[in-house]
Amino acid sequence: MTRWSLGVDLGTSFTSGAVATADRVEVLEVAGERRIPSTVLLDGSGKLLAGGVAQRMVGRSPDRAERNPKRYVGRRPMVLGGELITAQQALGALLGQYVDAARARFDGSAPSVLVLTHPVAWSEAQRTVLGEVAELVLPGVPVELVAEPVAAAVHYGATYGHPRSGDGQDSVAVYDLGGGTFDTAVLSFTESGFTVVGAPAGDPEISGETFDERVFHHFGEQLSALNPQWWEQVSTSGDRRWLAAATDLLTDARLAKESLSEHDDAGQYVVGADADVRITRPEFEALIADDVARTTALLAKSLAESGRSPEQLRGVFLTGGASRIRLVEETLRASYNDLVRTVHDPKAVVSLGAARWAQRSLKPAPPTPVSDPGVGEKTQVVRIPSPNGPFPVLATGVLEAVAANGVLYTWGVGEGGGHRVRLLDGNGRVERELPMARIVGWAVAEHLVLIAERRGTAVRVHALSPDLIILNTVDLLTPHDPWLIAQAGTGWVFLRGTSTRPVNNADGLPWGELADPAFLVVRPTTAFTPVTAQPTPLGPTATWFINEDGTRRRLLDPSMPSSVPPTPLGDGRSCALILGRTSRRRTGLRSRAIVPSQTLATLDATGELSVVAEQQDTTGLWAHQLLYKDNWFLATNLGLETFEGTDRRLFVERPPAGTARWIATATHLYGLVQDSLIPNRGLSLHLYDETRPRVLGTFPGLLGNLASVVPTESPRIRVDGDRIWLATRTSENASQVLLVDGDRVEKVTTAPGWLEPLGQGYALHTPKPPPGDDRTTPTALVRLPG
Repeated sequence: MTRWSLGVDLGTSFTSGAVATADRVEVLEVAGERRIPSTVLLDGSGKLLAGGVAQRMVGRSPDRAERNPKRYVGRRPMVLGGELITAQQALGALLGQYVDAARARFDGSAPSVLVLTHPVAWSEAQRTVLGEVAELVLPGVPVELVAEPVAAAVHYGATYGHPRSGDGQDSVAVYDLGGGTFDTAVLSFTESGFTVVGAPAGDPEISGETFDERVFHHFGEQLSALNPQWWEQVSTSGDRRWLAAATDLLTDARLAKESLSEHDDAGQYVVGADADVRITRPEFEALIADDVARTTALLAKSLAESGRSPEQLRGVFLTGGASRIRLVEETLRASYNDLVRTVHDPKAVVSLGAARWAQRSLKPAPPTPVSDPGVGEKTQVVRIPSPNGPFPVLATGVLEAVAANGVLYTWGVGEGGGHRVRLLDGNGRVERELPMARIVGWAVAEHLVLIAERRGTAVRVHALSPDLIILNTVDLLTPHDPWLIAQAGTGWVFLRGTSTRPVNNADGLPWGELADPAFLVVRPTTAFTPVTAQPTPLGPTATWFINEDGTRRRLLDPSMPSSVPPTPLGDGRSCALILGRTSRRRTGLRSRAIVPSQTLATLDATGELSVVAEQQDTTGLWAHQLLYKDNWFLATNLGLETFEGTDRRLFVERPPAGTARWIATATHLYGLVQDSLIPNRGLSLHLYDETRPRVLGTFPGLLGNLASVVPTESPRIRVDGDRIWLATRTSENASQVLLVDGDRVEKVTTAPGWLEPLGQGYALHTPKPPPGDDRTTPTALVRLPG
């Protein structure tokens, strides 16, 4: 009987497998396909289906399906049709498809070894889940786990030849643009095989699915003109019929995307809308250009952190289905020329490499071994003092926290990596806990807690009572994470819109983003009150950013007429909106100039929008903050200004490279001025007393950035009644908490790393990362001294 082995890449969006005998390695087809969707679906009889058959049933039973079960590894179970399904069960169903197909080829025998691949950054706990999947499907069969870039390098090495130690080209780079994520790593080659060097890089928000959604919304723009009623239902309705139509349109978008790798344009007939839609390759490339540029920058970053130069590379190996896109290869070749290596089917590279790894067990003399750091190697354990120093720790694994209503709310990572929201008393005792999917935003007020969790292409927004009882829920179909505000008993959900797209000088515009935002007012209701899920549009908007690296759009340009993320108005019951606009004005017989403007408005709890001012390009005054406390207070391109009727006064001037914002407490107003946005440094605090600014202190820098639109980079400032808790840097590696009360500034404490105040004597602390713009890692909830 022929001895054989199996390698399987359980991908985020698609799964592929390959089999190996002693002298041959080849892709394993399932139901005639070289890869299958990673979709799982629980049918009405309780049977867990996987792959193509599950994908075809998604439209009929979207609540019973999960397209990306791999994202649940190390997290809480997914809910399919009301039943809890673990990641082990879901991935086991996918693996079973390949085991059954392979056994049919080898007379029902079991493989000598099974090799499963995993992202290089996965933890030991996540890798353990893969081992459990293997034991579930093939009990007793030896299993090996291999990092995905290592497997890719193994296959490319067999195809193009391994790097040679000592010839100056001892390394390779792997560029993996898959269906669900982007990852890149650099590997060196020695006599013992491939080893990952430096820090791998990646972006979970850039993938083939990301590009599918861009094409989806490109088609949506056409359909909104061709059949607006149909498109409105598809883009907003939660009814099963329209969710199925959205699923079909997303499939059409994916097929069009794949067609553009071979053809100059792609068209689809949309049955439900009775309309034809079309996209050309230049249009598609414009939609994804910034994402491709970012992946190239991440590859360069990974290469730099490995200590290698392009001259030391044997090749840049492309893997993942989306790497077949022409713009990807063209962009990489512009930087790495002939180092770029491709194969006919990059989707199967990782599984073929896994099978080649497994092939070693079938040969008397194994080929050159390959090492996989992080799997099975001993790790030196270094014991250090308590990382949170003198602070009493109330909770760990906390991503964000709010001190309000006399209690503590935490959003954190639970056991196995799942997100959860907790209600704690003042001593850190858990009073209530809610497991969630991936939380993408929250807001806490006196009578309302808003939480948004990502569920595929939709965001689910929950309105909860202060004791975390879910009062109502609404699903919103959007590829973008929402912006949430809660005040008293009202919440506002702001969406970026379906036609959001980046722009730059190639469009005749500054570095920015055009969007069609909308909002939804959320209030707690009884079970007898219907919840409306029809967002109200705010019209087309424009946001202008500082072009810091040619890829990111995160810091508002303080001199430009931008849209600004909504903020509380200051009256306790309304929001302030600043909407950047563009229009075209004829300047000659054939010429039209692009004219910027701004709309300043308020939005109340009923959803009524009231325009405060229309700023035109003739005024030279652009707002970045709108606040009302008896009078109007604005942060503008000039600085911090006050308005009373037509009387306008400049309170503090904006630094040329920085920005400024107002902070309001119950009885005081403060001005916070950041001297430099890039890099983030220099901070001054001013007290407003209607006569002249009083400087209360200057500091090296702020934790967070006043100009950022990224939630994790928001300024670490907490208003606590009539006091302000403020986090600043004291050095490159330490931060401090300040308490501002009237004209007094008290230094509460200093600590190494990141120390972020919550108010009411609580803070988040982690010795890593160093204080700066951003913190995304879990922290400890601690009690401050005093």
